[in-house]
Amino acid sequence: MILPGLRVGLQEWAVCARALAEGKVCLIVRKGGIHEPKGGLFKPEHDRFVLLPSYLHQQPDRLLPAFRGDILAQSAANPVPGKIPVSAWAEVAQVWKVEDLARVQALGDELMWTSDELAARFSYRSQPWLYVLALRTHRLGAAVDIHDHPSYAGCRSWISLTDPIRTDGSTPAIPDAAFAERLARIGGVLTR
Repeated sequence: MILPGLRVGLQEWAVCARALAEGKVCLIVRKGGIHEPKGGLFKPEHDRFVLLPSYLHQQPDRLLPAFRGDILAQSAANPVPGKIPVSAWAEVAQVWKVEDLARVQALGDELMWTSDELAARFSYRSQPWLYVLALRTHRLGAAVDIHDHPSYAGCRSWISLTDPIRTDGSTPAIPDAAFAERLARIGGVLTR
């Protein structure tokens, strides 16, 4: 019997996964990683996934000041080696492929990264664009620790999970009306 649940995870900096789960942000940006398939570029392949916190490459100087304090301190290191703490899942509400860096940077604190970090990601591989994904994040009814499997390693976004993560009992990180307002405001910045 196959248990219901999500079998795909998105690797994201632990500080970002925490900020998404707490409703502090609802956006991520993506370009790719060295272990992404098909030439190293990210593709928004999945609509629903768990957030897998990654502790690799997190650096305070790449974050806006509001995300360098307590939230980073609470997400600085994996609390249990060999395990991955999973506390949230997300569904993609909107995807924009943005070819104007100024529009991405105009999102301000809707994103957690500095202007310099966004510029570096934007110009990665000399291809001037970024995907901006609006995520409808949900906190799991009970956080779970999953085993860190060797197949999860590497700089890539999508991870096929060995066991499904149940989502029953989840609650939205941002209330419906507030999320709709933010999404409209963000869309206005990115599509004006």
